[in-house]
Amino acid sequence: MKLSSKLDRIKKQVIRMNEKKMKLIEAGMKLFAVKGYHSTSIQEIATEAGISKGAFYLYFDSKEDFIATALQYFYTQISERIDKAKQEKLPPRESLARQITAFINYLYTYKEFLIMSLRENISIGQNIDKLVHQMKMENYHWMRENIEAIYGNKINDLLVDTIIQLEGLINGYFKWIVIDDIHMEKEKVGAFIVRRLDDVVNGMLTRNEEALITIKNIPDSYEAMMGKDSDELSETLLKLQTKITKLNMDYTKISQLQEVVKELEKEISKTEHRPIMIQGLLAHFKQIPELKIECEQISELLGIELLN
Repeated sequence: MKLSSKLDRIKKQVIRMNEKKMKLIEAGMKLFAVKGYHSTSIQEIATEAGISKGAFYLYFDSKEDFIATALQYFYTQISERIDKAKQEKLPPRESLARQITAFINYLYTYKEFLIMSLRENISIGQNIDKLVHQMKMENYHWMRENIEAIYGNKINDLLVDTIIQLEGLINGYFKWIVIDDIHMEKEKVGAFIVRRLDDVVNGMLTRNEEALITIKNIPDSYEAMMGKDSDELSETLLKLQTKITKLNMDYTKISQLQEVVKELEKEISKTEHRPIMIQGLLAHFKQIPELKIECEQISELLGIELLN
């Protein structure tokens, strides 16, 4: 058999395995939304996905691993939709409105699953704590990037206060949509929130408000990557993290790779990072074909040569 044919066959097998994993996640999210997490069995998830119960354990160690992966998948899907809206290269205000609308549309798609996640007492340990921390960090940088694109230097010390108020606007509508089942014209939400953000910023500037919270007041980790080709580096690290969640590997290995990303972020955030340490961390990704591009981009941005 020719090498190219063998590689094609292996590639198709990997695609089929990833498709099965996605089928399980989609089936589980659907069942959890209807029956709840605790009332849904692994057998029911497998049956809904058209996959054997034994095959379930090829992808997930337990039901807890499954729900943690499902939540990571949900967040990854939101991030990808926001990123797609961002890539339309619209004017800053219109772009932010489009990104918020993409977020709201996805909320409506999986509203029942979110209600279940909020209402049921699901114990899934530190993995979710890490995901929540990751989400907070990425949301901060996402909002900062958009706010600075719209208002530039006009807001100066009011930047963090503006981020907090934008977060409050989005989270407020999130709760009314998910918890109280309020229906609204989804396509109008993004532009409406951006106009309210304009009102907030103009009000603060008109009154010469003093900042309640500045960059100096927030944890160093939020500003860790600023000033180091931060936008591109942050985006590349996010892509790396997103791709890791989609790898056809067991949950333990994926968790280990996610831990390496966290260590990489910590090292990059240091005033004087250690090239040898970063080389060692990037070596974990270099041999994985799906992660090679991001690995090379990070090394280039940091001016660090990859280990052979």
